[in-house]
Amino acid sequence: MSAISTFFRLLLLISFVPTLVLTNTVFDVELVHRDSPKSPLYNSSMTPFDRLQAAVVRSINRASYLDKRIAMKTSIDIEVGLFFNDWEFLMGFNIGTPNPLYVWGVFDTGSELNWVNCVGCQCFNRTATLFNHSASLSYKKLSCLSDECKSFRRGYCNDGQMCRYHYSYGDGSNIDGILSSDTFHFTTLDTFQSTSIPNMIFGCNIRSLNTIIDDPGSFIGMSPRPPSLINQLAPKYISKYFSYCLNMLHKGTDSRLFLGRGKSAITEKVSVTPLMTQDGFYAVQLNTISIPGEFDIFLARSPRLTGGNIIFDSGTPMTILATHVMDQLVMKMTNYVILPTVKMPGKLKLCFTVLSTEQENELPGLWFSFAGTLGDFWVSPKNLFTWYQEHVKCMAIMETDGLQIFGNIMQQDVLVGHDLDKMELTLIEKDCTKLNNP
Repeated sequence: MSAISTFFRLLLLISFVPTLVLTNTVFDVELVHRDSPKSPLYNSSMTPFDRLQAAVVRSINRASYLDKRIAMKTSIDIEVGLFFNDWEFLMGFNIGTPNPLYVWGVFDTGSELNWVNCVGCQCFNRTATLFNHSASLSYKKLSCLSDECKSFRRGYCNDGQMCRYHYSYGDGSNIDGILSSDTFHFTTLDTFQSTSIPNMIFGCNIRSLNTIIDDPGSFIGMSPRPPSLINQLAPKYISKYFSYCLNMLHKGTDSRLFLGRGKSAITEKVSVTPLMTQDGFYAVQLNTISIPGEFDIFLARSPRLTGGNIIFDSGTPMTILATHVMDQLVMKMTNYVILPTVKMPGKLKLCFTVLSTEQENELPGLWFSFAGTLGDFWVSPKNLFTWYQEHVKCMAIMETDGLQIFGNIMQQDVLVGHDLDKMELTLIEKDCTKLNNP
């Protein structure tokens, strides 16, 4: 009887085998900001000021986590300092066969494991969708002897010889699960065409102790380390390249992630700088910050990084610079901008009184000059300054005695490309609402 059951199970599974995916495929996926009305965690009662203050707190927590993880060479079973709720963007995808489940996953360029809370999980979050892995014909548990488990630095054996993992977070949250595989389905934003990718490695959580009430219940890692999403898709299905374009929230549309590289010709000015990886993060070398003809601020190499001096991170809202760099920048900008400065409570160091559109136009942008002959990148005033409250705009940069981070506010309406073959980071100013496949 069991043999017949297995036969029909295989027959059903074969009927759902996805079509061949060409290596020049580009998956165009929507990214939803946590403060977007489309987000399952959207809080309509928050004002723009509330959201900015929350972004500052998340930036502090995220920076502390990145700094500790790199400085301490994080052990296999703990993510020191990371608060489970400190995330920025969500990515929707489907998992399973023949009835795929749609789930929201936290998109993080600094994480390596894709994971989902599964049915039967001792989960304390009652709002997230649970994946019924036993109903999926394409689901498999991976043993601790599998190559996938051996290449996963957090994998270990349990009594049943399954590949287990454990993560702990700085706010007391932790997850445990079994490394597994199943079919992932991605829907292209432009055409709404769904593409299925079999045997994707992910974590099936069997225990999830979260100290927050609402979380999406899933993670999508885009770190260069296995078994991240980009690490699995490339080079079998796509080129080893991904890019994202983050929209300004007030436009009413959301951001986009491109997995793979298209063949569209690039006509805009492109900034290109060498890309380095460390501890699962993406780093670059920032040489100077300047307004040409007015001032140049030089940045040294970072003692915390083996290559580069600043992390390019989609998960940190604010840009964070070393204290001595920030002190120079505040002094130079105060002398350059003719508007009156105003001291505001909190971590933002430079704010101006802005009473009209004409005065707002007095706020300048900055040149960030990264390593490489094409490394000069213009940060526009709209990305450099953010409204703190009515008539007050602040520079979206904070100071640190630790790791420097180029945050996502200054990446808005910029196509940020990660070429993991050439090891290059590319920056192109774009209107994300009018973007075709890059």
